[in-house]
Amino acid sequence: MRQQRIPPLVAKQAGSPEVTVEPSTSAGAPAAVERPERPRPPLQSYLLLALVAIAAFAFFWWTREDTSVLFIPLGFTTLWAPQWPLIGFAVMLAVLVLCWLTRTGAMAAFGALAVVIMSYWAGASIHFLDRIVEVPQRLTAGNTRDQLLGYLNPDWSYLLFSNVAGTSRPIWGEWLITLCMAVVATLIGCFIGLLLAMLASPVSSPNKATSQTVKAINSVVRSIPDVGWALLFAAFIGGTAYGLGALAAVLALIMFNIGIVAKLLGESVDAVALGPLEAADAAGANLVQRDRVAVLPAVMPSFVSYSLYVFELNIRASAALGVVGVAGIGGELSRQIGRMSQGYENVGAILWALVLVVLLVDLLSMWIRRKLL
Repeated sequence: MRQQRIPPLVAKQAGSPEVTVEPSTSAGAPAAVERPERPRPPLQSYLLLALVAIAAFAFFWWTREDTSVLFIPLGFTTLWAPQWPLIGFAVMLAVLVLCWLTRTGAMAAFGALAVVIMSYWAGASIHFLDRIVEVPQRLTAGNTRDQLLGYLNPDWSYLLFSNVAGTSRPIWGEWLITLCMAVVATLIGCFIGLLLAMLASPVSSPNKATSQTVKAINSVVRSIPDVGWALLFAAFIGGTAYGLGALAAVLALIMFNIGIVAKLLGESVDAVALGPLEAADAAGANLVQRDRVAVLPAVMPSFVSYSLYVFELNIRASAALGVVGVAGIGGELSRQIGRMSQGYENVGAILWALVLVVLLVDLLSMWIRRKLL
């Protein structure tokens, strides 16, 4: 039997506001209330957005470097237009139509349109679309097939029984060096990052001048990538040619870790609850005591999590630092890439072993997080 929707009852008592009572269905559940439909945004706003799309299309047409042309047959004549700007214009119009059909506000639609325009501009600036088209040709040309087969069929005996070229050190010993570098860099870098995070946050810093100064230092440290730090330290103290490759790599990873931990942990310190801080101030605690009893316990779980994350990053970054001549498995990977005409299987073995090591480190970090946090 079809149920009829009963309008809500309005009960009013003397001296009391109106109270709306939703009727119940026969099953005892409240009746469904229809949600009002969202109104469509003003058409004038979308017309302005369409003009923005046309202006962007004209700009892309005028600044294009690609000469690809798309012909559009119309029966009685054939029009032509530059291929990629026309495709980008079609995507912009599709975004506007989708936003109109979903009754999206004008500002949100403008944001979506801006994302498309910026993405197209960035891709056109580096010729990304042209390079994507060339990928299938490059995969089927030259010795790409031999390289892929070498990567997929690694030589595991090379990792287990071979030595580093020109030395008596086994290849698996380079993995031990990489792990030791990651451990040392994590311990030192995270501890210094913790101190800088405490000094950079207005919550735990002695004064505003100290906070701003430390924030500026952190920005400088983060602005230089880990490879850049490795190049600097290798130039200052010497690379593998002087037997100092591991030291240069550790110092580079320490600076890399300081930048990450100081940034992430500083935001955690900023979000500390004010209740314990006010209680410590009321008890007459000085700055060090206040930070020790009210700030550190609150951010310690985040600090442990960030430290484990940084340790995982150090394992991966150690392989990338090999390009600047530092010690560890990264240096051996760089040497094998230099002899790619006969080192496909060796490079494949290092890469697959790197994936396995990072996976094991990730599982170990997850286990430690569950036990400590």
